[in-house]
Amino acid sequence: MIAISALWVVILLAGGCGSKDEATPAKPVEKVREAVKDAVTQDFKTLEGAKDTLKQSEEQTKAALETIEKELK
Repeated sequence: MIAISALWVVILLAGGCGSKDEATPAKPVEKVREAVKDAVTQDFKTLEGAKDTLKQSEEQTKAALETIEKELK
C-alpha cells in the first residue's frame, strides 16, 4: 500500500512540474527589460538617423559650393 501511495505522489509531482512553465507566458521582468531596451535603443536610432541626415546635407552643401566656386573662376 505504501509503494502505491509513493508511486501516486511521484506521478502527481512529475506531471505538475512541466505544465507550469509551459502554460505561463514570458515573465514580467523579461517584458520590462525588453520595453526598456526598446525605449533606449529607439532614442539612439533616432540620433543616428539625424546624424546621417546631417552628414548628407553637409555633403550636398559642400558639393554645391564647390560647383559655384568652379563657375566663378
